[in-house]
Parts: sequence; C-alpha cells; structure tokens
Amino acid sequence: MKQKITDIQVAPELPSHRQLFLNGAPFVVIHASLIEKFGLRIGLEIAAEVIEKIIAADEVMRAKNHALSLLRGEKTNATTDEPEDSRPTIKSKTYTKSEIERRLEREGFSARAIETSIEELIRSGHIRDRKYAENWIVRRQKSNPRGKTLLKHELVDKGIDRETAEQVVATVETEDEAEVALQIAEKRMKQYKRLPTHVAKRRLHGFLARRGFGSDVVRQVFEQIF
Repeated sequence: MKQKITDIQVAPELPSHRQLFLNGAPFVVIHASLIEKFGLRIGLEIAAEVIEKIIAADEVMRAKNHALSLLRGEKTNATTDEPEDSRPTIKSKTYTKSEIERRLEREGFSARAIETSIEELIRSGHIRDRKYAENWIVRRQKSNPRGKTLLKHELVDKGIDRETAEQVVATVETEDEAEVALQIAEKRMKQYKRLPTHVAKRRLHGFLARRGFGSDVVRQVFEQIF
C-alpha cells in the first residue's frame, strides 16, 4: 500500500533536517540530503519498502555521524544538525573498529546500521585498525615495553583482528625487541642482586616471559647479563 507525501517541512530545531508528512500526518524527521537521494517531493506516492529504506538510510547516517564525532573528539549526539563534512575538528582520536561498534551499540543503533556505517568509515579511511595498532605499539614501547607475544595479545584484546595484530607485531625488529628486553632486565636485576645466581635467573626468566618476550630473546639477554 502506497502513501502520499503531503508536506515536507524544515525541522524546527534541526535546520539540516526535514519533517516528512504522509497522508497529512507527521511521519519522520530525516536529513535533507535524503530528500534528494530518494527523489522525495510533495505529491509523490511511496511504497512501504521505500519508506523502510528511507528510515534505514537515516539511521545509517546518524550512526556514521555519531562515529565521526567520536573520532574527532567532539561531544556526541546521535542526531546532529550539521553535515559531517562541515563540523570543526576539535581533537582527533583513534578508535578500533570494535570500539566504535561498542559505542554505537550503546547508543541503540541497529546491527545493520552499525555494520553499514562502519563499512563506509573503513572505505573512507576514518577507521584504520592497522594504523591504530602501529601507533599503539610505538606508544607502548616508549611507556611500558612488552615483548611481541604480549603485544599481540593486547592488540587482540583491544579489538584488532588477529591477522592484523600478527602483521603489525611482525614489523617490530628482533634486535629492537632484544634491546628493550635487555633494558628491562638490567633494571629488574637491581632487585635480584642479593639473590643466588640460579634464583635470579629463574625469577628474571619468569619476569621476561610474563612481559611477552620469547625464549630466543630471553636467551640473548641472559648471555649479556650472566
């Protein structure tokens, strides 16, 4: 059954949105760009499936704009008056795909709207899990160094897919990892200086293993310390 568009008005509190009237009754508020996209006009009769597509497209746009606000570090609102390209950037932030998904879920967006909006953001380069992982490893190695094994586990815990995590962690040079492990070990050994050598070795081995360093790296460290 088709319904007729009897009026299209500017939304009072959202100038970039339009109030759609069907058969004389207010129906839905959607972004003005969707009016043109779907060729909507007063007098047009539209089928139920078209109405569903309009509502779905509006939700995707709201989800995408909400995600963009998160990425830009702005205060967010699921319905925004400004088109995504005109809003000022305050301070950009980096989120993984999984983090954005969780944020959108908390806002009540449907699974389909979340999936579609995230796909669009990935294509546009706004969500870049690999870049996030690379930046995170650089910061991690400066502030609280870890071995490759633990770095990979931590990236996966943050929502980075395992394949991407493995590829990024593989870029960490073995020599750099060994140097980091040696620096950590030398600091730790200050706590073990009164211990018998075999006890110090056991404790240091366990400490480095818990920090994600593999057996080859631990062996290199031991060769230089003991």
